[in-house]
Amino acid sequence: MTRASDTAKLLGAGATILDGTTISTADNTDQLTLLSTDADANVGPNLNLFRNSGSPANDDVLGLIIYNGRNNNSQDVIYARQLSYIKDVADGQESGQLTLQTMVAGTIRDRLNITPTEIVLNEDSIDSDFRVESGSNANMLFVNGGDNQVGIGTATTHQSLTVEGSISFRNSDGNLILESRDTSGTSASDYGDFSFKSMRNDGDSGTYMKIEGENGDVLFSTTDANPADNSGSSRGVVIKGGGNNSAVYIAAYQQSPIIANRLNNDGQIVSLRQNGTEEGNISVSGSTVSYNAFSGSHWSRLTDNSKPTILKGTIVETIDEMCDWYQAQFTVSEQTTKVVEGKTVEDEPKLEKKISIALPSGKSVGDTISYTYNDVAYDAVIIKEDDNKHTKCKISDTADSKKVYGVFADWDADDDAVNDMYVTALGTHVVRINKDVTVSAGDLLSSNGDGTAKVQDDDIIRSKTIGKVLTNVKQETYDDGSYTVPCALYCG
Repeated sequence: MTRASDTAKLLGAGATILDGTTISTADNTDQLTLLSTDADANVGPNLNLFRNSGSPANDDVLGLIIYNGRNNNSQDVIYARQLSYIKDVADGQESGQLTLQTMVAGTIRDRLNITPTEIVLNEDSIDSDFRVESGSNANMLFVNGGDNQVGIGTATTHQSLTVEGSISFRNSDGNLILESRDTSGTSASDYGDFSFKSMRNDGDSGTYMKIEGENGDVLFSTTDANPADNSGSSRGVVIKGGGNNSAVYIAAYQQSPIIANRLNNDGQIVSLRQNGTEEGNISVSGSTVSYNAFSGSHWSRLTDNSKPTILKGTIVETIDEMCDWYQAQFTVSEQTTKVVEGKTVEDEPKLEKKISIALPSGKSVGDTISYTYNDVAYDAVIIKEDDNKHTKCKISDTADSKKVYGVFADWDADDDAVNDMYVTALGTHVVRINKDVTVSAGDLLSSNGDGTAKVQDDDIIRSKTIGKVLTNVKQETYDDGSYTVPCALYCG
């Protein structure tokens, strides 16, 4: 004791020391022991640090425990300390904080803060790892302080979160909800992307699945949202989920993009539907594949690219003019990432795009135009699509025409400023019959010269033959009195 006058007081209960006291020893024995011999269930012994302030205030330090030592330069150093603060002195709202600090590289740092609202590790953001051991894994939870990454089951991290081992997601209702928010967005509806990658032993990684946050598109083995628009070696599968643009894009390199394999028995392989109703299908029986409710159509177009009202089943004939289609050809860079020797490397593979367009006024093949793709403007070159078989057409105006091409089925619905039509020439379809003509099943038909058909003058299939009537049951009667009947077409 440094104050001999206090010695007597320490020998009795309730002694009070009013000044600093030092307990010193030259060995490693305990210098202060608080001993309680009470046998009840209450707490004891007790160490009470009491700041009895007459004017307490928020952020007052309630107590300080210091762990002092010396360095190799004979200097006194605080290697660790523990502090407690008043965070709120209001009656009924009292709140406190406990802070643990240690010396790190010559500076005292906050290592653990227990506040009224949170528990914080590493408040001072030093390069310090956090590790939790389990019974057999030294890195059951590992926070890499230097790389800002978290590992579960491993200390070797590659992304913000790396998990080694199996993952099981469970909750009370069986639903799994993963939500990615784009923190740079301006509203609560701004979502980021989900990317699923596979890491190979050579350090390279590829994106094998991505869910785009903006529109819900799902990309497999590609970073391009429209791989079917690419030429060259770009491939992958994309399920478009964006409203009216929903579609599936499949691009394969030098192999079949779709493999439909029906197992165990013969039957339907593909069901083709419109508004939920099956309109056709593809089926297999033994080695025979059938395209059911088959109608074979060609592309065609009127010479002036107009789009008048044409009644279904109207007879059309070819003209000596070829259809032409044009494309905008440009190159885009799709940024991808890979990890090499633990570092993330950006890569920008070049993808060539060819997208159908109408030939701009005053432009020709080889000219450069500006084309906007995915909200980015590119310099694109106009090229002409390779096509050597589709001719333009007109509504048949020659009786018994040998240039009959087929019957009008419908206009192409693509909004590309090119008014293409479907001309059905094979299989079954309705044919428009002249109002003054009566047909019977088995009759051969030829052009009447006004867009309608008449009965051919013989029963021999000729170059002018459109097809054969299957039944005289009228399917639709038009305002001009012409009508349609089902036929088997021979003109394609």
